Amino acid sequence: MKKHTATTHIAAIALSLLAALPAGLQTAEARSLKVSDIKVARHDGELTVALDINPRSVNPGRDREVLFTPVVRALDSADSLALPSIRVAGRNRYYSHLRNDDLAEGEKVFHAGSKEQIEYRREVPFQPWMNRAKVVMREEVANCCDAPVPQEETPLALLDFEQKPARPAHRYVALLSDSTIERSAEGRAFVDFIVNRTEIRPWYRGNKAELAKIIATIDKVKDDPDATITRVTIKGFASPEGSYSNNVRLAMGRTAALKEYVREHYHFDPEIMSTDYEPEDWAGLRAWVEKCALPHRAEILEVIDSKMEPDPKDHELRRRFPQEYKLMLDSVYPALRHSDYTVKYRIRTYVDIEELKRVYTSTPDRLRPVDFQRIAATYPVDSPEYKEVFMTAVKIHPRDEAANLNAANISMERGDLNAAAAYLANAGDTPESVYARGVLAARTGDNLRARDLMRAAADRGLDIAAEELAKLEALINAPTVEYLIEPEKSGK
Repeated sequence: MKKHTATTHIAAIALSLLAALPAGLQTAEARSLKVSDIKVARHDGELTVALDINPRSVNPGRDREVLFTPVVRALDSADSLALPSIRVAGRNRYYSHLRNDDLAEGEKVFHAGSKEQIEYRREVPFQPWMNRAKVVMREEVANCCDAPVPQEETPLALLDFEQKPARPAHRYVALLSDSTIERSAEGRAFVDFIVNRTEIRPWYRGNKAELAKIIATIDKVKDDPDATITRVTIKGFASPEGSYSNNVRLAMGRTAALKEYVREHYHFDPEIMSTDYEPEDWAGLRAWVEKCALPHRAEILEVIDSKMEPDPKDHELRRRFPQEYKLMLDSVYPALRHSDYTVKYRIRTYVDIEELKRVYTSTPDRLRPVDFQRIAATYPVDSPEYKEVFMTAVKIHPRDEAANLNAANISMERGDLNAAAAYLANAGDTPESVYARGVLAARTGDNLRARDLMRAAADRGLDIAAEELAKLEALINAPTVEYLIEPEKSGK
């Protein structure tokens, strides 16, 4: 009997010690998370956490429950986000919740040890700090009266959604265009004529200086040993006052007289000279009125833009706006009587590389695209001098597709992606230019567009596109989630 009493006493002491332990330490089976499936993904601006939990593996005791709380925790900062908890309760605790209806709206309690599979799905807005984060399962054991006791966390997954930088190699192309360089020199002369006359009088008013302007322009080209004049064009303009038919006669006659003056001065072949005329320079008048501050500026522009014939239009301006008309007649109309001239010339082809470099230094606008290619070839590839030659080439030949493509590649190497995009807009649709647009997309972080463009270039036979596409696809397909818990096989 004493022995029995001692045993009972020892058992009572053991039970009292066990009751004094924290709830989470009273059973080794409290922390027993088992999952049969898990998936964490990022899609359309949301982070999805999905896992299936087997409640048969959870045994908190009849009067206790386990709160499983998935937590997303940043690796590089203190940011974290706790998702809604999963509550798995022992028998008495489970039925207590049902009887007392004490759960929050939408919350559900699961019976520990039951065969019901817990399918947990939560979607939350993706935040930048989640790019590098860890998903863990926080466990807490609780009873009806005491505060929950934290257990050791279970790691679920490592997230790495950061866009890996792609740096595909650049592909330069050769500048091949060898079209002859055509240039032009232009000017405007205000040659005065006696009223209603068309013959030129060199010493009349300011004609000496105005004619000298034309001669100086032609002389500059004519005396250039590298230039050959191919055409001289003169276009004469008259002002709107007077009858239109008379202005036609004056514009034609005065332009022909100026052409003959220039031809005789240089003994040009008549074939290289051409003329044109504008009987009344309404465009010049409109440009002046648009910028002026006349009281009736808007109404005057309305008349100028009307579909009236020239003579009624001039009459309307004179009738409705007499003061403004007088001002224009005295101050503006004389400047509308002018002759515009253009001297077109061809630059010879340079052969010697040293001569090419001298011209590059002094007058690079005289070089063809292929000339820039020859100069660049004298420098190491990727050297500053090599790239500077190509950047000069695109300045001189802004419409050359190959020059724009090379300039885009150089701009990307320098980190100026906006300039690269502008150059690529003028780089045509060759496999190389399509590939370069893919390189730019990768540099801006759009790897999916980069992949599509590189694939298109590779399909057209560009070897470097196929090589870089393989590297890019490996980068795109690199795992973004590493799972840290092994799902149980079904039936285990």
